[in-house]
Amino acid sequence: MNILALSTSLRAASAAYIVDGIPQCQKLSDAGLTHSETIMPLIDQLFEENALDFNSIDAFACDVGPGSFTGVRIGVCIANAFAFAQKKPVVGISSLTALARHVGGQSPVCSIIDARNGNCYAAVYAGAEALIPPCPAVAREFISHAPKGAVYTGDGAEAFRDDILSLDPSARFAPEDSRLLSASMLAAPAYEALLRGEGAAEALPMYLRPTQAERMFRG
Repeated sequence: MNILALSTSLRAASAAYIVDGIPQCQKLSDAGLTHSETIMPLIDQLFEENALDFNSIDAFACDVGPGSFTGVRIGVCIANAFAFAQKKPVVGISSLTALARHVGGQSPVCSIIDARNGNCYAAVYAGAEALIPPCPAVAREFISHAPKGAVYTGDGAEAFRDDILSLDPSARFAPEDSRLLSASMLAAPAYEALLRGEGAAEALPMYLRPTQAERMFRG
């Protein structure tokens, strides 16, 4: 099964070509440009540099958040448009799930994303099982309820490192280069979801908090 995966919900934008759950090649940009500027050129480069045929893609995948509201919308809309045009299924994968699955193993893994001002998006996994499903939280409160000795990954692992170690000195940290979400990290969960028949006509964003505009409107 050939999958084109897109990641735009966090800091870097990336596109990856995946075969039967194994990443084959990837293009990533972490140059500070907006994802709307970078993701389509990255996809073009991925196909041109690796002599890929767009018609050979069997399914599409994208990370659906939590993360940047604008970034999530960009990736989801592009993946949905591709799926519609090619009449192929698309599957959405949580950014927290992708980060944790990349760490691997059966030990509890805490994926934590910095949402600023001491807030985070986080979840705890053991293998493919969510011990604590994705949720918004105050970082210190979430960390205090996470399993002791968990492995922390995501940009929140560094942002909240002092809090993590003060609340759990036995906490461990994924390698730094594993904490930057990329499209290749969607490989295993996307492939497994498609095998379970979870591909759909469209992927839906995972918004765990209202947007700033919604918060301002509500007063």
